Amino acid sequence: MTSRNRRHVATGWTLVAVQAALIVGIVLVPVGDDWPLPSWAATTATALTWIGGLLIVWAVLVFGRGVTPSPVPSDRARLRTRGPYRWIRHPMYSGVMVLMAGSALARRNLPAAALWVVLVGFFVAKARWEERRLVETYPGYREYRDRTPPFVPRARREP
Repeated sequence: MTSRNRRHVATGWTLVAVQAALIVGIVLVPVGDDWPLPSWAATTATALTWIGGLLIVWAVLVFGRGVTPSPVPSDRARLRTRGPYRWIRHPMYSGVMVLMAGSALARRNLPAAALWVVLVGFFVAKARWEERRLVETYPGYREYRDRTPPFVPRARREP
């Protein structure tokens, strides 16, 4: 392994550690009372956690054997453009963001909300870093990136 690859692997696992710390931070913030949580908002929070979790599971199942928490492309992985990857490039990140939005909403406090905002910004930066590796690894990734949004699906444009 080259020193460049070792740096990529070390950076990748550092990114995973930061991501885990942000998620744990949101989950461990005690429930507060910074805003009211009417029943419709509690239902929304629950729905967001379920939707996010299901999106993560779907993305992992479609990705298959090469799935890894590290943003460094695995030798066992290949470019996926079906399932949720048809509509968004990073469905696992999107799923975590949606799941954590539900969790932060349910925690009813500003620290959880602030950590969620940091988590979203973190995923934007992590995805950019990861995509530089993906362009180097997969010949078709640049075209896929150009036609597929990163986190939120959009209506397809007709040619």
